[in-house]
Amino acid sequence: MKHLCMFLLCLSAALCGAVVAQTWPARPVRIVIAFAPGGPLEIVRPVAQKLTEALGQPFVIDYKPGGNSVIGGDFVAKAPADGYTLLTFTSSLTLNPSTQKALPYDTIKDFTTVSFLARGDIILVVNPSVPVKALKELITLAKAEPGKLNFASSGTGGSLHLAGEWLKMLAGIEMTHVPYKGAGPATADVVAGNANLAFLSMPPSVPMIKAGKLRIIGVASLKRTTTFPDTPTIEEQGLPKFEVVSFYGMSARTAVPRPVFAKLNESMQKILAMDDIRQAFNNSGVDPWYMPQNEQQRWLEQDIDKWQKVTRAIKYQPE
Repeated sequence: MKHLCMFLLCLSAALCGAVVAQTWPARPVRIVIAFAPGGPLEIVRPVAQKLTEALGQPFVIDYKPGGNSVIGGDFVAKAPADGYTLLTFTSSLTLNPSTQKALPYDTIKDFTTVSFLARGDIILVVNPSVPVKALKELITLAKAEPGKLNFASSGTGGSLHLAGEWLKMLAGIEMTHVPYKGAGPATADVVAGNANLAFLSMPPSVPMIKAGKLRIIGVASLKRTTTFPDTPTIEEQGLPKFEVVSFYGMSARTAVPRPVFAKLNESMQKILAMDDIRQAFNNSGVDPWYMPQNEQQRWLEQDIDKWQKVTRAIKYQPE
């Protein structure tokens, strides 16, 4: 009798899941962007339109900025687990567990990834007045004049800041961190020569590099970028496993029915392969990035683990 009850419960759950898959979405779906309008997550707009067309209900964007994505994340963590509230995320998703003293949710247990959307390269650049053209030369200069060089970042605790701290630790050098309120001001001050160097995302940097206002020193991905194929990676230049990338994706509460995740993931796979979406992403300086659902969570867990090790090694104090 016990086994029969268990069988019936499983059968009931499977049937309920099938019904959910057939009926969802039956009303508009909210996509929460946990940052202010105008940022890199604007790439979600054409994706939302494609989801609307594919699934027959409006996918509406709702901005809830603040706390380096924590406010938006908390909102979605407390929303009904019915698949009608989705959360977009950036690299902050895997950074926050290491850089925030306390989160109002568990990044891995409370959320499950629907799909990655895109990824972009992070590069190391210097002002042309800095007399170096390769990472080895930069390290030599920094060792000769400890603490004299300064590096800009988009803010304390972000990936661009931690990339600089990680570089300092691995290379055994001293540099002064100068945080800015965003990547734009940081880039502008490196161009102006008020800061010597910075890790920056690729899109806003390319015009400055081509105009000779910035010099690229290395790529923080594990493979070279097609935009600057002659520039070696940081790893190639002597710092093993040095990888910092920007990435974007969409998630939902883990308690959302599995068939909803499957339906969304299947739709996203098709959307990310569309030529107009690829073009829109490339125009924004990122590449579409699809990963099978059974691999997504493992990748995020590995990235969280990486940043926890990095922040421990550099003795970063969470805020």
